[in-house]
Amino acid sequence: MPVKRIAGKTADTRFIWHAYKQDPDTLSAQLTTVLKASTMLPEEGKYERIPFFSQRVTGNPHFFDQNRFEGRLFVHCLFTSQLLKGLIEEMPKTTEELNELYANAGLMRDDLWSFVTCRAFLAETENGLHPVWREAAAAGTVMNVPVKELLQLTNIWPRVGKKVWIIENSGVASAVLDEVPDAPVICTHGQFRTAAWIMLQRLAENGCTFYYSGDLDPEGVAMAERLSNRFPGQTVFWRMDPDAYLRVLSEEDISARLSKLDAVQSPKLLLVANEMRLKKKAGYQEGLADLLVEDLKKRWAGGKEI
Repeated sequence: MPVKRIAGKTADTRFIWHAYKQDPDTLSAQLTTVLKASTMLPEEGKYERIPFFSQRVTGNPHFFDQNRFEGRLFVHCLFTSQLLKGLIEEMPKTTEELNELYANAGLMRDDLWSFVTCRAFLAETENGLHPVWREAAAAGTVMNVPVKELLQLTNIWPRVGKKVWIIENSGVASAVLDEVPDAPVICTHGQFRTAAWIMLQRLAENGCTFYYSGDLDPEGVAMAERLSNRFPGQTVFWRMDPDAYLRVLSEEDISARLSKLDAVQSPKLLLVANEMRLKKKAGYQEGLADLLVEDLKKRWAGGKEI
């Protein structure tokens, strides 16, 4: 936990200063435990349920529960660490954001509710080719796969080729799936969940290229930037340019959310980010559905990658 941030008395550190005024010795012990925990996180690519992690580190499975001060302190420690790495922009405010914070550290709150939707992929376990994934790919079945199942897999790859098409919006993804049978498509249903990151990591290890399409608003652009940062050289921004943005421009004012674009560094995303700063309006993926279908049909004909 960077000392400078606490010393700066930022808004997110007020609860720490309050604890210091109440009982500095107790806070010192709590900080020591939290810092110890930050050095004992799961190895990269591995995941551990938070109660089991807490038991391993402290001997108490509830030590880092959200209703405890130590839990809040631990979240702040993860936040400051990930802020420095560019993995996160602000303290989590929603359950999904908190889940992502934990997932970035290899920790899980819920391995059933976090799932990713996909079609036309194959997977292996230590026992070989997974029969459910094999049959689903052969039948063109769309699957909702939770973290619990993904963690049993040792390998995931597209049924054909190395291109993976990632769509943020579930309605748009469903329309694309209807029009382009057998194409390897992933739907994230908004912000990336733990399940999506696990699947994408397995695919990245197989040298896949990710074509990502999201809403043309600050949140969607930030998601694209996050994906590119995590998988540099393997991410292509799909219809996330100024022309696409102007095509789907809405009347929704995003002036209060434009600060989320400050972290964008990718030259291609900066083009659309700068246009957003000028227009101060959101653009939505639904207006691009026909173009996404057209793009995919050009690269995916008769079940073969072009």
